[in-house]
Amino acid sequence: MFARVQTVRQPAEKLDELSRIAEQQLPDAHRLPGFKGFYYLVDRQHAKALVISLWDAEENLRQLEAHAAVRKQVEDQAGVKSPPTEIFEVAVTAV
Repeated sequence: MFARVQTVRQPAEKLDELSRIAEQQLPDAHRLPGFKGFYYLVDRQHAKALVISLWDAEENLRQLEAHAAVRKQVEDQAGVKSPPTEIFEVAVTAV
């Protein structure tokens, strides 16, 4: 499994707007090949959030990375630039 991670630094009201956008887009995400999960973690005190999506294979994650239209839509809706993306292999998981 692979994780796509972005660190967002924005005022609290922008973090809330990004949360609303993520909730709107999640139904579509479930239809993407290889999508396994999503987390949006917010630290209001430090005006920071982590956006984490999980994918069954690196190829499926890379397909998402190549799809710039989704990123542009979020940027337009929230009025923020998309932060850099980091990709990690999930070595250990527990639920």
